[in-house]
Amino acid sequence: MPVGLHHLRYFVAVAEEGNVSRAAGRLHIAQPSLSAQIRYLERTIGTPLFSRHPRGVELTRAGALFLAEARKSIQAADAAIAAARSASRDETGTLRVGFIIGTQVEATSRVLSTFRQRYPAAELQLAEYTFSDPSAGLNNGQVDIAFIMPPISHNGLSIQEIYHVPRVAVISAGHRLACRATISVHELFDDPWIVAETSDTICRDFWLAAGHRAGQPAKLGQTTKSIDKFIQLAIAGQVVGLAAAWVEDTFGRPGIRFIPVVDIEPAVTAIAWHPSTLTPLAKRFLAIATGRGP
Repeated sequence: MPVGLHHLRYFVAVAEEGNVSRAAGRLHIAQPSLSAQIRYLERTIGTPLFSRHPRGVELTRAGALFLAEARKSIQAADAAIAAARSASRDETGTLRVGFIIGTQVEATSRVLSTFRQRYPAAELQLAEYTFSDPSAGLNNGQVDIAFIMPPISHNGLSIQEIYHVPRVAVISAGHRLACRATISVHELFDDPWIVAETSDTICRDFWLAAGHRAGQPAKLGQTTKSIDKFIQLAIAGQVVGLAAAWVEDTFGRPGIRFIPVVDIEPAVTAIAWHPSTLTPLAKRFLAIATGRGP
């Protein structure tokens, strides 16, 4: 039987007490058993570690050297155990992840897949949000971390952009610009625009291209919380609007056109979180999303 950590703990207790009986009481084991373990340790090492006398024991020179190293080994083992237990606690539990419509893209799927592989003991709860809450549940504390499409209104969120795609104009196949390869956003300003049903004016104005209208109000059409309704209204020729370029792959169908817009900011997918309430699991998820994880 090799020397184990328990042998080192027994040895240190005897060395510190200077007496086998007191050490046995401290360790809550029988004195004969402790004496046998110390003798086994000395036989295995090949040299006496204690000199015995009627009042107890004293360290030999070899024992004094062994004591210093034994303490280091015990401290290292205790630190390793504590680290493993801490990691285990941090890698279990539930992580609530919010998604705003439009963030189910390759980059976010890759983050989710990597997280599941690295932390299989963690439970992922995914929640999808409409345009009515562009923070995807973060502003009201319903989720721990979220994929959003900034800019949005918020109070103290941290936001890290992770994915950019161009924005396209969404128009009917019968629209006057439907045959164009590209367009300027200004060419759409005479049309009624789809309006996101949200109280977040920053988000709504971004998708209305408010920053490009030189202070002129947009011509507003119908409202929507979903991309599906937007597409149906655009096919009917009732509205135009902007969308992320990936929308064409998912929602392309007869009657609709997606035209690249040359003079508009891209659509951004970002990871967002509250710095003051970031849980250990959320920190691991964030590290993967931002490429800072192991």
